[in-house]
Amino acid sequence: MQSLPSAIAHFILEFAPLFRVEVFDSFILIFYGILLGEAKCGTVRSAVFAPADYQPQRLSDLFCRHKLSHQAFMARLAALVLERLYGPNLPRRLFWIADSTHSEKPYSEHVASLGWFHRTKRVAGRTKKLKGHCYVFAAHLYRFTREGKERWGSALVGALLYVKARSIPELAAELAKHLPLPQAVLHCWIVDRGILSRGLCRDLYEMGQSVLGRMRCNGVVYFAPGQTQTGGRPRLYGEKCRLDQLRERLPERLRRQTMKLRVYGRTRTVEVYSAQVLLRGVWRGRPFPARVILVVVPGLAIAPWYLLSSDLELDPCEAVNAYDGRYQIEVNFDEVKELGLGHYQGRSAQGIRRWPLFLSAVHTVLKLIATGKLPADLPSLNWEWYEREDSVGQVRRRLIEHCRPRLSRAKAAGV
Repeated sequence: MQSLPSAIAHFILEFAPLFRVEVFDSFILIFYGILLGEAKCGTVRSAVFAPADYQPQRLSDLFCRHKLSHQAFMARLAALVLERLYGPNLPRRLFWIADSTHSEKPYSEHVASLGWFHRTKRVAGRTKKLKGHCYVFAAHLYRFTREGKERWGSALVGALLYVKARSIPELAAELAKHLPLPQAVLHCWIVDRGILSRGLCRDLYEMGQSVLGRMRCNGVVYFAPGQTQTGGRPRLYGEKCRLDQLRERLPERLRRQTMKLRVYGRTRTVEVYSAQVLLRGVWRGRPFPARVILVVVPGLAIAPWYLLSSDLELDPCEAVNAYDGRYQIEVNFDEVKELGLGHYQGRSAQGIRRWPLFLSAVHTVLKLIATGKLPADLPSLNWEWYEREDSVGQVRRRLIEHCRPRLSRAKAAGV
């Protein structure tokens, strides 16, 4: 801990209340090993930073035997992220991202060591479309300034393991329950079209949160019913229409706006159409109010985007900008895989579920340093072929250079 910058050391100490005293020493070694790349070759390799009387078996006990509330760990990590980014002055609305490491594909690569407790091989008579195994991550989406321009950044705050028992949308809602988010602000979860579902809309609405996601072009929406004079039971739904037919059939119901958006490497003027609609099937016998948003890029032969927002107060252009930042979690996946997401080789289900939590904490530290939200005095590498010093990978290399032990001492003057 003495060789680490003080900001990182203080960040690690914030997790001390979650562990017993003797267990917290093992957590520090794991954290240190992930930062410097030793844990990627095996968690026991982190014992190289320990004193001579330390038993490496204690590192394995951290994953298998010692008690640790995963929900409390994720809640503490999310609270630290909000504290470092905003301090006591939280914005009116916070954006969160939920996504899985890969889609369900036949014979997809499963999580390392999962076969020890869950059968993943093909069985005669079973369908060939075996569901893959992955992690469902949650990340906070925020804005930061780099080179005079505002950009999107995201920091991982938690993860759950998916092993065919529950669907990925259910796990995304479970992540939202695990994070005790501040009640005084609005929370919006951004998901892709593979995760957006009626069940997710219902679960988030019951928690007082909203969802912003991409819909399929063949989705059907309803409008509010008009006034009828025939009597009888009042109608719940009015006219219905497919999303890809809204502009041709019901252009008078759409509100048109224009905005600037970066598409295919260039800033272009896009058209944004929005309308308040009703969804069917979220609740039994009750419509679900939402806003559908169509994004059209003139001059490019690409299909329009169809977005759904359950937050009716969220401006359509702001919603499009927020969804444009969703790809940041894909960048996080590449970065956390470099830290060793698929390299854990333990034999317990608890260790496999606990490993991505430790990686999320380490990645969050590197991400906050890279975006200037966590000050750390690190040396510059000054590579001619790689000028950026503020990427997550380069920050990690600079940290390794900072912690590298010196082989010789500088001579005193006059010697």
